[in-house]
Parts: sequence; structure tokens; C-alpha cells
Amino acid sequence: MTLRRTSRPARSAHGVLALSLAAALLSACTTSPPGGGGRLAAAPQSAFEQQQLARARAQAAQGHLAEAATHWEVLSVLRPGEPSYSQQLAQVRAQIEREASTALGAAKAARQRGAVDEAMAHYLAVLALQPDNELAANALRAIEREHNKRDHLGRASRLTLSSRSQKDSLQAGGQTATSLSAQRNDLEHAALLAGQGEFDDAITLLTQRLKTRPQDGATRELLADVYFSQAQALAPRNKDGAVAALRKCLQLLPRHAAARHLLAQLTSKP
Repeated sequence: MTLRRTSRPARSAHGVLALSLAAALLSACTTSPPGGGGRLAAAPQSAFEQQQLARARAQAAQGHLAEAATHWEVLSVLRPGEPSYSQQLAQVRAQIEREASTALGAAKAARQRGAVDEAMAHYLAVLALQPDNELAANALRAIEREHNKRDHLGRASRLTLSSRSQKDSLQAGGQTATSLSAQRNDLEHAALLAGQGEFDDAITLLTQRLKTRPQDGATRELLADVYFSQAQALAPRNKDGAVAALRKCLQLLPRHAAARHLLAQLTSKP
């Protein structure tokens, strides 16, 4: 009997503690959005910001982490006082670090067992995540030198062609690495110009960038967004100019649903 009387208060205290912990967890859930990432961001202040936010989330959902990071960087530049943008950028960068580290480990293991093509694929995956990763770039250069030595020893032309193809991939990766800082500066500068309504200057900067890197998806998407924002600004006073901007937007990004909708509105007969 004595044991039962002394154990009841202990169970009661344990229950109070459990309820307190449950309340704390519920409170935390109500202050953070599903999936983490801190507090919810304030409403975007412009259509351009809203587009960048949508692009960042879409690229992240598709696993295009480097592209997502670019859009979060643009958003952080547009609104440095919005902590959720810097938080999301930090999360994406951390994920990039993890995946790049995993790919480097897989590349090293593949290379040690002689699976050169597999190793190269992993190293190129690292460069897709981190174009300035010197370890991956140096490893690819070393592999290329090994291929060149075998070519000089009289390898068949089939292997020579394969080596040239790999060399092209390596050179593309190296060019991406050396121009990463310039690319980010251009995108951030263009984003700032567009956010201030200086669309022509932003378009000129991005167009020049796209001429040198026609396959740069981030530049293409940002340029399409700038054309769309310009069309929105022109629509109330210059319908023809808005229509022209929308058509340029859709030439760059045919799937831009908002641009298609606005173009339909502006070109529909009254």
C-alpha cells in the first residue's frame, strides 16, 4: 500500500511534464511552416519577386539545386531584410554541400576500382552542383591526362573520339567554374535593376550574358521574367509595347503561363 501511494505523485508529475512537452511541440508547429525553413516569408512586394519565389521553389522541387540557389540569391539581394530568403538559401547550399560530398566519395570509389566513366559522371555531377569545385575539376583533368597518354600509345580511334568528348565536357565544366562569380554578379545586378523598374538595362545585361552562355537556364528564366515584368508595367499605357515584351518572354520560356494569360488578355478583341 505504501508503494502505491508513493508512486502516484511520480506518475502525476510525469504526466504534467509530458503535457508541457506536447504543448511546446504544438506551439513550435504553429510558428514554423511545414517542412521547416523558419517563419513564413512576408508577401512578395512585386510581381518580379513573386516570379523569383515561384522559380526558386519549383527548381528545388525538381532537384535543380544550383538553379534554386541562384533564385534564392536573387531574392536575398532584392529583399535583404527578409530572413526566410537567407534561410532558404542557406538550406539549399547545405544540401548542395551534402550531395556534392556524396558524389565526390562515389567518384573516388569508382576511380579506385577502375570504373573511369562512372567516376567522370560523378565528378561532372559535382560540377553541376558546384561549378567552382576544384577537387572535381582537377580529378577530371587528371583522368583526361590519363586518356591522352593512352591515345599516344596507339589506342583505337573509337577511344580517341570518346576522349575528345570527355575533354569537351571537362572544358565546359572548367569554363563554368571560372565564370561562376561573374555569372552571379550579372544575375544579381540584373535582378536589382528589374526590381527598381530599370527593365531595359536589366534586359541588356542579361541578353549579353545569354549570348555567351546560350544554354544557361538561370539567365534565360530571369530574362523571361524581366520581360514579363516589363510587360506588366507597360500594359496600362503602352499595349503594343507590352505585347512585344510578352512575345519575347514566351520565345525564351514558352511554358510561362502568366505571360500567356496576359498576352491573351491584351490581344483579345473587345
